[in-house]
Amino acid sequence: MSYIRLEKDADGIVDLIFDQEGKSVNVMGEEYAEAMPRALDELEAMGDELKGLYIRSGKPGQFFAGGDITLMLEMDLNPSQQEREEMYQGLLDAKEPLARIERLGVPVAVGINGPALGGGYEIALACHHRIALDSPKVKVGLPEAMLGLLPGAGGIVRMTRMLGMQEALTLISQGKQLVASKAVEKGLLHELAADEDEMAARAKAWIKANPEAKQPWEEPAYVMPGGTPDDEATQGLTYFGPVNVMNQTKGNMTAPQVIIAAVIDTARVDYDTAQKIESRYFQRLLLDQVSRNMMTTFFVQMNALDAGASRPKGVEKTEVKKLGILGAGVMGAGIAFNAAKVGIDVVLKDLTQENADKGKAYAAAACEKSRRIDETQAGEILARIQPTAELADLAGCDLVIEAVFENREVKASVTRETEAVLGESTIFATNTSALPITELAAASVRPENFIGMHFFSPAERMPLVEIITGEKTSDECLARAFDLAQKLGKKPIVVKDAPGFFTTRVIGQTITQGQRMLAEGVNPALIENGAAFNGSPMGPLETLDTISLETAYHAANQQREDAEARGETVEPSAESEVIRIMVEEAQRVGQAKGAGFYDYDAKGKKISTWAGLKDLFASDGYIDIPYEDVKDRLLFSQVLEAIRIMEEGTLTSVGDGNIGSIMGIGFPPHTGGVYQCVNAYGISAFTERAKALAAQYGDAFEPPQLLLDMAAKGESFA
Repeated sequence: MSYIRLEKDADGIVDLIFDQEGKSVNVMGEEYAEAMPRALDELEAMGDELKGLYIRSGKPGQFFAGGDITLMLEMDLNPSQQEREEMYQGLLDAKEPLARIERLGVPVAVGINGPALGGGYEIALACHHRIALDSPKVKVGLPEAMLGLLPGAGGIVRMTRMLGMQEALTLISQGKQLVASKAVEKGLLHELAADEDEMAARAKAWIKANPEAKQPWEEPAYVMPGGTPDDEATQGLTYFGPVNVMNQTKGNMTAPQVIIAAVIDTARVDYDTAQKIESRYFQRLLLDQVSRNMMTTFFVQMNALDAGASRPKGVEKTEVKKLGILGAGVMGAGIAFNAAKVGIDVVLKDLTQENADKGKAYAAAACEKSRRIDETQAGEILARIQPTAELADLAGCDLVIEAVFENREVKASVTRETEAVLGESTIFATNTSALPITELAAASVRPENFIGMHFFSPAERMPLVEIITGEKTSDECLARAFDLAQKLGKKPIVVKDAPGFFTTRVIGQTITQGQRMLAEGVNPALIENGAAFNGSPMGPLETLDTISLETAYHAANQQREDAEARGETVEPSAESEVIRIMVEEAQRVGQAKGAGFYDYDAKGKKISTWAGLKDLFASDGYIDIPYEDVKDRLLFSQVLEAIRIMEEGTLTSVGDGNIGSIMGIGFPPHTGGVYQCVNAYGISAFTERAKALAAQYGDAFEPPQLLLDMAAKGESFA
């Protein structure tokens, strides 16, 4: 048996060992579906000779990865009724082996030696006793919601009966992954072991001591923790829970709505009926477009990104041991903390020792805020950060990240003086959101070692890094920057040099549309709500407040001056006029000063939209505009710009674009990202809608030729 081995000891306890051939980790796919029933046939045939079952993995440090998402994506989204019923029966058949484990009539323990997520933890839930290695690498949980799914192999039913509706709902809907020690506290595991030998010994000792073991819900005196859906104590959850989910997701995310229904409905009925209900809900999500979007982007494309799809081939993996950071402000300090946390020595340089020390203090405060960092770990992290005002201290750095003021001259000066003390092979990375890398590299004596690394604020928490290559950036340089980003725990996307790169250009479009609609006299509440109901975390007006209207004002002035220096005439745009009026006339420059499009309290918390906006931009009253147009102007403008960027060759990876748009600029995650959004909408339908918007609202919505060609050929982004 290639997938599962059975080994019986002298006491009649059988080890069931998952060890899928040709795979680094065990997967719940077709091989599992064939092997598991055969193994159970053999176990059941042992009769009274079988005294207990110990389930474990034969792969060091790897337990079980869960279901095969690629098989799910191959399913037809619009099956016939007969195909639906066959699919449903297939789902019931797939979960039957776990029910057979429970019906063996002997105690079953599981030893978890690595991540047990999704289907892997559902296997563990079917066991009576769960033991795991006491290691931070061991994580357990049901993260299916992060892919737009729910646990479909009994996870909903078993966890709800084990923990109660409220606790199960929290863990499942948020897709929480708990390290082993925390999982014991939450009741997801029973005990920990120091190594695999101890884990096996503990498991078999427990089996011998509990020959009559049952699942908790099989005991005669079982009562569901926290109460059933009909109990008075649970009425808040059963009545208001679905409403709260709809309010939080604006109806965009299918999985949270289905998960809460599944938890409540399976808690109302007997165990066997609950399993059938769970399968119906799982099928509902398998046939949902939003789930397909999320599986495509957050599984298929994310795995490709993590495997280095955009990393130059043939360049050996590198590791930065000593990192230099120029600029100890919030960005530089955040990067320094992030690097030190993953074990990299950091030289944090600023103009004065006082400023550099403030940067280290920021890292110290970040340690205090983190519940995952204890006092000893904080000391180790901070010991890796050397604050300094001396350029000479940067000698010996493998890579230097410049995070100074967003100004060409300042960055050029810093580049020249820093390279003078660096080694020939040191990589120089500039953290910029928009300034052309090739222009900035002109100040470098080694442009082949010069690259852009656009971090997002706060750098210690935001998951994305946009890596930008200049005209002379070498493959080795790109590979080293890519490797550093992954070492920092970031998702690196790669783009070629162009004004605004990818993320800044895309988010700029929705901000521009927000300003234009305000200038047209559209109610700002309609604009911001349109973004919210699209699924964006923040509206364009609030986004600009957060960035700072003053920053946008200076950037617009710089662009005008640059154009005039080239002999061009620049007419003020509607959006630049909005910003000029807000800064010059209203003297409202954004959140940092407590006054922008919104009013803010002393702590920077948003209070309400500024009442003066109507007098400035709609003195005759707000105009009527279809709500769908508001929403589509904010969404389509971003997507069409992303398509132009691909058409120009600035970005070549669909996956990088999807992931970058969601993780970098908050593009609605339920869409799967800027390109998957078009696939889900339908290429032809999206193109026609863009044409209609262009006729009404201008050239920003004209479909790029790439989109027109794809629509004509019936192609999609892949």
